[in-house]
Amino acid sequence: MHEQLSERQMRDLIPGGYLFTHLVFWTVVSMVAVGTNLMAIVLSLGLGILALESFKKG
Repeated sequence: MHEQLSERQMRDLIPGGYLFTHLVFWTVVSMVAVGTNLMAIVLSLGLGILALESFKKG
């Protein structure tokens, strides 16, 4: 049983395996997000919404 589990984990690490595919996908997504400054855009939108909400109450 332990041998089958280890073999399945190794198979997931090869190209086309589940873990390999997800590793490549999330690496590409994170590089695109950093490259387009997605976090800066999201944070500035959040701050803008926060400012609008605080001005509405006041």
